[in-house]
Parts: sequence; C-alpha cells; structure tokens
Amino acid sequence: MKNIAIIGAGMTGLSLAYNLQGNNISIFDKSWRPGGRVSTRKHGDLLFDHGAHYLSVNHNVNQLKQVLIKINITKVIEINFLTNFKEKKSIKKKIIISKNGMNLIPNTIHQSLNVNSYFNSKIIKIIKNKNNLFNLYTENDEYKNFDLILICIPYLQAKELSSNFINVSDNHEPIYEPIYTVMLSYENSNNIEIDGGLNLDKNVAFYMKQNFKFPELKNENWVVNMSSEYTEKNLNINNYDLEKYAQSIFEKSFKIKQSPTFIKTHRWLYAQTKTSYNHLSKKNWISSKDNKVFLTGDWVLGKSLSDAWNAGLKLSHYLKILDI
Repeated sequence: MKNIAIIGAGMTGLSLAYNLQGNNISIFDKSWRPGGRVSTRKHGDLLFDHGAHYLSVNHNVNQLKQVLIKINITKVIEINFLTNFKEKKSIKKKIIISKNGMNLIPNTIHQSLNVNSYFNSKIIKIIKNKNNLFNLYTENDEYKNFDLILICIPYLQAKELSSNFINVSDNHEPIYEPIYTVMLSYENSNNIEIDGGLNLDKNVAFYMKQNFKFPELKNENWVVNMSSEYTEKNLNINNYDLEKYAQSIFEKSFKIKQSPTFIKTHRWLYAQTKTSYNHLSKKNWISSKDNKVFLTGDWVLGKSLSDAWNAGLKLSHYLKILDI
C-alpha cells in the first residue's frame, strides 16, 4: 500500500482516487467541495448548474457509465434545443443530467471513496524529505511522507507547483478558453418553449433553462455563457456592466418584458480546453523522471466531463502497470 496525494478534487482527481483504491489516498482541494467545474450554485431558493451543464449520452468512457449506473443519481432526458437561434433550427437532444444538480455527481462519487479529504486546503509547496518521500504544505499546515504526488489542477498552476520536479516543455502547453457565466432568475414564466441552445448572439455561445433540472424551482432560471472570444477580450469588465449586457441580449432575443429578480456572474478562467496536451504531444500525462510526480487533468484529453474522468483512468492504468 502506497501513500498517495491527489491535488485537485475535480473529476480527474476523483477518477484517480476511484481507480487507485486499496492505497492510502489523501485528496486536497482549495475549494470547499469536490467537483471542480462540475458545480451547482445555490442562492436562497434558487439553483443553477453554472459549470458543467450536462453529460453527453454519446460519451465513450465505459467506466464512467458504469460508475453513474452504480451510484444511481443520473437520468437521461430529452430537451428542446436550438442549434441555430437565428434560423430557429430546433432538435430533440438527449442528455444526461443529475437528479439534483450536476455537482451531486462528483459529490456522490467522493462520498463512496475511502479517502482522507482536505478541502479549503490549497497546496502551495511540495518538497522531497530526507526519506525520499514528499511533504505538502498549505499556508498553515504540513502533510508528510507521500510516495506519489498526482496533480490534477489547471495546467499552468500544476506546472508552477511541480517546477522543482518536472521540466515542462513550452511547446506542448494546452490552450484554455475562459468563459463568463451569467445566472438569471425571473419571478414569472417567460413562456419560452425551448430548454437551451447555441449562439444566441455573437457574444453569447450557450444558454440553458434550469427548471427541467430543478422542478421545485418557483422562478424561471437560466444560465447564459458568454463566448470565449468575448470573455477573453473583456476579462477586466466589472460584473455590473457584464450582467446588464448579457441580460439585454437575452431579453431582446426572447422578447422578455420583465426584469430579473436575481442576476449573478461567475468567471471561469480555465473553463474548457481548446487545444489539449494530448493533441500537441500525443501523451496522456506529464511525469517526473523518477515517476513519482504526475500532472494530469481535463486539459490532457479535452473539455468534457468524460474527458476529465478518462484522463484519470489512463494515468491510473499506467500506475498499476508500474506496480505502485
């Protein structure tokens, strides 16, 4: 049995923990909860899946399918989805959602694992001690004697944290797309017959109603994603101006006459992977020369929830071959 530290409790970190059971595993995350961008936001009685919106029914990660069946917290639904707003091209789209918010998926997986969990714990330093094992440090705490360090956080953060152990080539740096997400809630129904869609406007890439996910909602709730191009050009915009702009596009597009009772912005700086590490390098992880420190994450394979799980799955298979 090895002492393994997993830094990052997103889907890749959870995949590693799931597949390396039987070892003494400790998971660290700077957030208060597992899941990373698989996030459900709660404001009073209002609920929003403001990170990952759904899982594709066509994803090909068989293990993830089996895990979701085992924990029994997802369902397949069919929604009205506009692929082209201007041309009003609508399809019936089948998607996989959680039965009570997308964050229930990583949260339930995490609860099923026999691991040591340290949330609100941002690891800022890693050192190798005199026993040739690894110690981890937050601002206030020290965690000692790990055999392996598996870092599953955004690429640039992982690169910096592991810089004493891994020399990463700049030729293979994955490219991220930032995205502003705006959450809107209306007291009354706007009688919008669709559930979501793409390209509402040149600056609005995606929008999705939340009420089919949370039937208990009394208000009509929407999540609106600004395009990555718009977000990147306006990273310093203040929230008020952004919210008013997104609101105006949304309400003009659907001819909404009422004002929202709630509006809130969240900026995802590392929202999704545009160009993956695997695409650039043909490799599925980054490792130190002694195979003791590894970097992985959704940035290795792609932008989807299933890509994130698969990245952890691939690395765990390699570690088993190494007979950790």
